[in-house]
Amino acid sequence: MLYWAGVALGPLAWGINLQSVYTFAHFSCEKTRISGAVLSAILVLVALAGTAMSARAVRRSAGAEWADAQGGGPRAFMAWLGVGTGVLFALVIANQLFASLMISPCLR
Repeated sequence: MLYWAGVALGPLAWGINLQSVYTFAHFSCEKTRISGAVLSAILVLVALAGTAMSARAVRRSAGAEWADAQGGGPRAFMAWLGVGTGVLFALVIANQLFASLMISPCLR
């Protein structure tokens, strides 16, 4: 399951972040905005944790690619895809975090 960690955790964290930002937007105008920022920061770490798990799976199977006649097969591809996807979604969540810190939620 380490191969799929970045592919699964990155989009899952982004989906939770997007829905929570829309949920907290109504309440953020009246109170502090720090709850959404903390949740977004935690979800960036979740996406990066998926990336780290996929990268660890790539590193563990690096020697097996040379021994396999087909060159590693789909597991190495999915692990590299997980690394890329996890980094991409971590950047998207961080972008939404910075935008929510700069733009006032009361401007609707």
